[in-house]
Amino acid sequence: MAVRATGKAVAAALIIAGGRGTRFWPESRAGRPKPLFAIDGKTSLLEETIARTQPLIPKERIFVLVAADQREPFRRALRGLLPPRNLILEPAGRGTAIAIAYGSGVIARRLGAETVIAVMPADHYVTPAAGFRATVASAIALAAANDAIIVVGVTPTRPETGYGYQKIGPAVGAGFKVDRFVEKPEPARARQMLKSGNFLWNVGIFVMRIATLARELGEHAPKLATAMSTLATQRDADLSRAYGRLKFDSFDRVVAEKSTRVLSVRAGFRWFDVGSWEGLWEALSDGADGNVTLGNVIALDTNGVIARGGKRLMVLLGVSDLVAVDTGDAILIARRSQSQEVRRVPEELARRGLSQYL
Repeated sequence: MAVRATGKAVAAALIIAGGRGTRFWPESRAGRPKPLFAIDGKTSLLEETIARTQPLIPKERIFVLVAADQREPFRRALRGLLPPRNLILEPAGRGTAIAIAYGSGVIARRLGAETVIAVMPADHYVTPAAGFRATVASAIALAAANDAIIVVGVTPTRPETGYGYQKIGPAVGAGFKVDRFVEKPEPARARQMLKSGNFLWNVGIFVMRIATLARELGEHAPKLATAMSTLATQRDADLSRAYGRLKFDSFDRVVAEKSTRVLSVRAGFRWFDVGSWEGLWEALSDGADGNVTLGNVIALDTNGVIARGGKRLMVLLGVSDLVAVDTGDAILIARRSQSQEVRRVPEELARRGLSQYL
């Protein structure tokens, strides 16, 4: 059943499908950006995001926002999954604050400013789907009952220094008030926060009425508030020029961290920001040897490896801490613990003029 907010408002989803995914080379390419990457080789991260959002929100009210130069791969990927008009194109990737303002403006013109929108990334790994839906349903109900921005927080499992945190404040309904945000803490502070049990990870999911968003932007980013109400009505050339003049940081920094009207709900699901091969290994590794093998792979006397085979058989013998990926036209071999550095590969390929591998 679709969730409806109080009054005449309805719930919609805005899925932000940004990012080139250069750290997932050679699987992620210019024509196959990270949201279209399939962990199992079949179902993309974007498809999984859309699937777990339903039937909480029906496909008629699920929107995907992408940069205009990525239109064709996403148009093909969404065929049969969502109505074609639910693909929202922004002239260029300009950060989450601008993307959310523009996407919300488009949705407001179709569904009204009282619509409750659930904004979420397209490329995270979440399990179980039922827990995700229950969490978002709670956030939608909280947003409908309170004139506030609702963020989702995940219970941390380690003293991660690369994530943002939120401190748990007083209870409000099924959620709580966010006492403050902490961005990428130092290791010692991260350990203290984890030990206290009073902090959650931010996961980039925001739920709010569009009218609430417009008010918050008016208070903290007036130019972006104006753009939110005008961009959706502009033609391509004018839209592109207007977009180019906008300069704003992430939604967290522009709005969430400044607002006094932020509530949170605790996630009832496991969450992984699979931003690299290392992140994917962390999400999927649960065996005694710590190996994650996908496709045509045999691993012998091997541990801590993530390997993705293609048509050819891949055999790994006596190795550890490794990423091995075969896509037919390219092979990647890297230390798993250094997989963040894979983003250097597309830069080097471009420098050498090897555009066929980008």
